[in-house]
Amino acid sequence: MTNQSKKFTKIEAEQLNIVDKEGKVKLSLFNEDNIPPALMDGMDILPGHRQDDPLSGLMFFNAEGDECGGLIYGNEKNDDGSYQSFASLTFDQYKQDQVVQMRYVDDSGKRSYGFGLFDRPNQNLRKVIERENEIKNSNLTDEEKASAINQLYEGNVERAFMGKSPNGDVSVSLMDNKGNKRIRMVVDENDVPKIEFLDEEGNVTYKLPPE
Repeated sequence: MTNQSKKFTKIEAEQLNIVDKEGKVKLSLFNEDNIPPALMDGMDILPGHRQDDPLSGLMFFNAEGDECGGLIYGNEKNDDGSYQSFASLTFDQYKQDQVVQMRYVDDSGKRSYGFGLFDRPNQNLRKVIERENEIKNSNLTDEEKASAINQLYEGNVERAFMGKSPNGDVSVSLMDNKGNKRIRMVVDENDVPKIEFLDEEGNVTYKLPPE
């Protein structure tokens, strides 16, 4: 069969999948009623995840069929006039969660947006989630379950963020390998610039300009 090209002026679809020559999905465009599952190793690792969220977007899949990032966006408006709006573009580590993210959140005018970098452990996320479910269904106490799950997700931390906070600060924050903020460069809501160095507990140890 020869390849053929067709030109369309307009196409309307609730979901559009781009596939390879074997039919494996590589990219999916979708509306809120057709959100693709979170696939990894051929399995839906988070059944029901995002299925009730008011979002549309574009999902990426790697050569093995794993979801590996995407663009999502959406909004909700309430009867009292308040609203929530959001958008996110992510790129995932192999067999893991996002390591790069651009994000925007707007809660009735309280807006934050920026660019984040994350560390992820060298663990298969599907296996981590399976182990988490085992812990949740175990006979451990609630406190023991929480401790075990925290240990399971060690190494999942945000390491850097550049963006704007709801209070008007524009900042660059650098975190250590435990996720503790250690350096913060900011121009605050009053246009005052400063740099802060922090210890593991979040206490400022040095700042520019000094007080």
